[in-house]
Amino acid sequence: MEDFMTKVVSMPGRCIDSVASHQCSCCKGKSEASNSETKAKPSQRGIKREKSPPPPRRSSMRLKKLEPSGTPLPVEPEPVELKDEHARPPAGPLGMSDRLYGNTDIGHCNRLREKIEHFSDTKAKVIRGQQAKSTLDSYIKSMAKTKLTSDRVAKVVPDRVFSVAIHPTRDKVLVAGGGKWGAVGLWDVDDIEDDQQGVVTLVPHSRPVNHLIFPTWHQDRLYSCSYDGSLRCAHFDRGVFEEVYSAPVDEYLLLRNFECLNVDSLLVGQSDGSVAMVDRRTPGTEAESLYSLHRKPLRTVSVHPVQKDYFITSCADGNVSLWDIRNLKSGMKKNNSSIVDLHHGKGVNSAYFSPITGNFILTTSMDDKLSVFDSSSLTTKIPLKKAIRHNNYTGRWLTVFRAVWHPAREDIFVVGSMERPRRIEVIDLTGNLVHTFDDEEYLGSVCSQNAFHPTRPVVVGGNSSGRLHVFM
Repeated sequence: MEDFMTKVVSMPGRCIDSVASHQCSCCKGKSEASNSETKAKPSQRGIKREKSPPPPRRSSMRLKKLEPSGTPLPVEPEPVELKDEHARPPAGPLGMSDRLYGNTDIGHCNRLREKIEHFSDTKAKVIRGQQAKSTLDSYIKSMAKTKLTSDRVAKVVPDRVFSVAIHPTRDKVLVAGGGKWGAVGLWDVDDIEDDQQGVVTLVPHSRPVNHLIFPTWHQDRLYSCSYDGSLRCAHFDRGVFEEVYSAPVDEYLLLRNFECLNVDSLLVGQSDGSVAMVDRRTPGTEAESLYSLHRKPLRTVSVHPVQKDYFITSCADGNVSLWDIRNLKSGMKKNNSSIVDLHHGKGVNSAYFSPITGNFILTTSMDDKLSVFDSSSLTTKIPLKKAIRHNNYTGRWLTVFRAVWHPAREDIFVVGSMERPRRIEVIDLTGNLVHTFDDEEYLGSVCSQNAFHPTRPVVVGGNSSGRLHVFM
């Protein structure tokens, strides 16, 4: 034993106290030094996570199927079929009062509904495709004045954020986040005196809510689609989640993304590579037409803002494809041909037309690139304008990056970042990083999903713990 201790003492760079304990003076000093780095403390605003009791531990006697006394256990009954904990909610409209999360108060929900109804009555409405009048330089200067404070960070959903949206009203800053297990969190950022800090969380779905839209023509509504195979519309005036479209339950289709063709029609991207055309004027929740486009899952669908017959899809096979809906054949066994395919090295997380003219296509792919294509001419040749190196490898615990345009500009877009210190990046068409949103005290995580306010210098980012960060 003495020889062993002598060897330990003689080992360079290792103290003898570490053999018995990690709390020696030298090791403790190193530990305290490593923990002295400034880290952003998670915001305690918003909803609280519901804690579940730890699972019971199993003893070795149990594994041997023996009683503590050593006698054999009785024969166990046949296993009971487990119920799906995340089954799709019932078909048809769902009352908001029945879909409150945790301790969310119905009174707070009703007050927020009244605010949203007021937004829809205001004259300051935003028309999609309305171009911002300010220059890029002046807009960046206004964004540089924004701040992130403690009351601008709140937990709105219990799990990871999969989507974010900002209400287009100028009167208030109202943001929404879609969560991993079907929750949709609404947050009136200006309401700091409410005992729930302006946060109302509802659960209209059962699986990840991957896309949210506040339509500009109905500002008292919110569309959402989910991996549970359903697309719903929240009517805040009526207090219900209307079921707009639902895929067959036995087909286990995931709805990834949707885009509005007009006030009544939507295109919905599905995990089987098809696009469903949904007409709200048709009774029922089935698709009007179903177009088979890809052999692998779709990620996004984007409709041209001016020429509504054209749309693009991004796919896990690494292609972004341009389609003319007038030339498509409905049916899963029909073969449809794209106008052109824009090839990427790996799967494409998103592809969006620029919001004003549609002259550009912005893509985010797993080959660690953000790409801008010149789509001013919708022909078989859509040239690459700029490829920007960008770390898009988020891993399995973070939502994938999807770079998105400013809704009223075509010269900048926003995207999450894996860089440290943590930040949200704004990039222009030439690939230059023109602005970063960061804060050492209140932003210490990766914001995978981000969005611009259409008319105010406001940016919101959502992270993997269910929190939204609002720079304003």
